[in-house]
Amino acid sequence: MLVLKSCLGCNDDSNNTSNAKPKFVKSPIDKLITKYIDKSDYTVILSDMDYKESEDKYYHKYQIIIQEEKPELTKNQLLDSTVTANDIKVVDTDWEEVSPIIFEDYQNDLGMTILNKENGVLDKHSAPAGGSSYVGNPRYGEWETHSNGSSFWSFYGRYYFLSRLFFGPSYGYGGYYGYSRNDWGNYSRNYKGTDNYYGKNGQHGTRSKTRNTSSSWNKKSSSFKDKVSSKVSRSSNSLKSRGYTSSKSYSKTTRNSNRFSSSSTSRSRSGGFGK
Repeated sequence: MLVLKSCLGCNDDSNNTSNAKPKFVKSPIDKLITKYIDKSDYTVILSDMDYKESEDKYYHKYQIIIQEEKPELTKNQLLDSTVTANDIKVVDTDWEEVSPIIFEDYQNDLGMTILNKENGVLDKHSAPAGGSSYVGNPRYGEWETHSNGSSFWSFYGRYYFLSRLFFGPSYGYGGYYGYSRNDWGNYSRNYKGTDNYYGKNGQHGTRSKTRNTSSSWNKKSSSFKDKVSSKVSRSSNSLKSRGYTSSKSYSKTTRNSNRFSSSSTSRSRSGGFGK
């Protein structure tokens, strides 16, 4: 349930917000950080989102991939696809209500990692699913070179379920093979831990043609999505005018007052997954 640090109806110095301290809008993501505070390694993916007109409320669903104790395995054990990995736990949440600010912050991030904790260090930058901790990690897979010379990430048999989890239901079909080595390298060197990453052509996130095919959001009409985008922008700006913000958006204000207006700049850098 949405919780505001200060009530919206109180005298909150809304006429002098430039000098006032920001009032953070808590989100389910903040609750997850607290819930899994004892876990040193986990990934949170925005698995679905929605707006219910009858309630005038915004919602998120999350998928949490938790790394448990890491067993010492031989190469043969890693390649064995008949064994279910017990060192990775996948948790799917119910629908969680979020404020307009939170919905706007993440409206481009469907199917992406929106929170990653690796070796105890939190990273709130948005990244292609699995790109932060699993792809490129020799514990879970390896790079395979195809006949045309291109290299793509392949999970070991024991962790093959991560392929569909991260790359979507179209993984392995129609020439889609996940993340290429060159493009993942670009993300890892130039974006990981420092900036959001949507791919060279903005192909990751809400616009993905592979990862989000079964989401309820992508079953909505284009007109509905456009209407929600316009509405959430107005509602979010109304809250921001009264000094409210999220921890994600506030951390960017020093260099980027509007995440979405500059997203095309971020995406225009060289390199991208799945090129």
